[in-house]
Amino acid sequence: MKTIVRAEWSKLIFLLAVLLGIFVRFNPNLLADFPLNQGGMFAVMVEDLKANHYRLPAFTFYNHSNIPFAYPPFGFYVGGLISDLFGLTAVEVLRWVPSIFASLSILAFYSLAAQLFESNYHTAVATLFFALMPRAFSWFVSGAGLTRAPGQLFLLLSLACVVRLYKENRRTDIFWAGLFAGLTIMSHPEAAVHMIASVILLWAMLGRSRSSFAHLVGAGAVTLIVSMPWWATVIRFHGIAPFLSAVQTGQKGLAVLNLISFDFTEEVFATLIAILGLIGLARCLIEKKYLLPIWLASPFIVEGRSAVLPAAIPLAMLAAIGLIDILLPVLAHTATPGREGSEKVSFLESGILIYVLFYLFLSAYQFGAQLSTSSLSPSDRDAMDWVYAHTPKDSRFLVLTGTNSISCDIVMEWFPALADRRSIHTVQGTEWTQGANFAPYVRSTYAAQACLTEGDVKCLDEALSRSAYDYLYVSKIPRLDCKTIPYKNAFHYFLESLASANEFRKVYESDGVIIFDK
Repeated sequence: MKTIVRAEWSKLIFLLAVLLGIFVRFNPNLLADFPLNQGGMFAVMVEDLKANHYRLPAFTFYNHSNIPFAYPPFGFYVGGLISDLFGLTAVEVLRWVPSIFASLSILAFYSLAAQLFESNYHTAVATLFFALMPRAFSWFVSGAGLTRAPGQLFLLLSLACVVRLYKENRRTDIFWAGLFAGLTIMSHPEAAVHMIASVILLWAMLGRSRSSFAHLVGAGAVTLIVSMPWWATVIRFHGIAPFLSAVQTGQKGLAVLNLISFDFTEEVFATLIAILGLIGLARCLIEKKYLLPIWLASPFIVEGRSAVLPAAIPLAMLAAIGLIDILLPVLAHTATPGREGSEKVSFLESGILIYVLFYLFLSAYQFGAQLSTSSLSPSDRDAMDWVYAHTPKDSRFLVLTGTNSISCDIVMEWFPALADRRSIHTVQGTEWTQGANFAPYVRSTYAAQACLTEGDVKCLDEALSRSAYDYLYVSKIPRLDCKTIPYKNAFHYFLESLASANEFRKVYESDGVIIFDK
């Protein structure tokens, strides 16, 4: 049996990382028949952009509200163009396009890791961890990934160019870094924040010279030029108010607990990547190599709400260090791999690598299978189609699901998109209008939701005046922490009290939904 050297292993691991990473990013949507999780507002915004002949509109018609069309529009442009070119609906676009960008991010991560590691072996293994870490794709293959996935892709590409700019001082990288940074800003606001913070951190750790700072300023100028068509148009329509409002809605102070508990990889079985990442973290701290440890922690300080997403980038690299520099030498009794990668890989070492690869793939596959169930149920889709066809256009709906997390409730988020009626407690889009009042506004919606499990019609009347809505839409499928719970008759007492109330009249019912007018 031929012994394979590490250089060959590196190529094989990289190839498998790409192929398996693409598979786990498309498989959840292959298993589902509808976009995963959220995306209703983005489907409407794609149609708004198309209806305005690809000129940025001042407002989106989502939820019959005057919401500024202030969201970074790159994903909407791509979605609209693909929709027109291939004759797809906006919903179909949200099902497939995010997975394409999420798959391209594997190659972008490899490009970044190659700039930071001297060893192709480390780079390939880190790419494998990134490709098969559930956290590195879970939020990016959903319907809302239409903006998040391009943001992740361009974040990685911009950082790869920035690192190369710091290390090699190539002037062409000023343009490429600025281009990809501008596209990051044009894709997703949180990705833009983390991109800026990472660029500053990388300069502090790798640059720290006048020439590199001057190059960074040049890249920043390119970034402003690339992103100007978006933010200048928004300012022309609305001033800076939407941006000030959005800035006040993103922080999540308790996010640092994820860093302390180190439980954010979303691995289904044992948290192998997290454990290896901790080992790699200890190795870096002992050797006083602080870039990756600081990079891992910085997102939780900069913008806690989505910190776990960019944290997956340094974590995958730390996991590679933990496996290659610590675990493999101990288990396989080998020396730490050299940078040339010409050493032979022992039978035991290759067996460990094969086990890790299959373990990660099975974990990612199982996670994807679970993720595939996180889409709007057929019964809710049918009910929303009925609402669209049988209720007045100006109807106001109180949508009740019993959720304890309004911001990620897929029924309330998709209702305005599919039913084309106003949902009075849907919060998507209000981050551009509510500002500091966003959190209190979200909290104010929970009293009505709690009545499904804790009260009756009297509870609902105390939580909300009946004059605020025309119809009551009740999804019978319970939800907890953004996930559905397979439990029937969960709201039996509340529905009985509603049916016995003379003021409410049942106009639609299925296994999953019941609708009343009043």
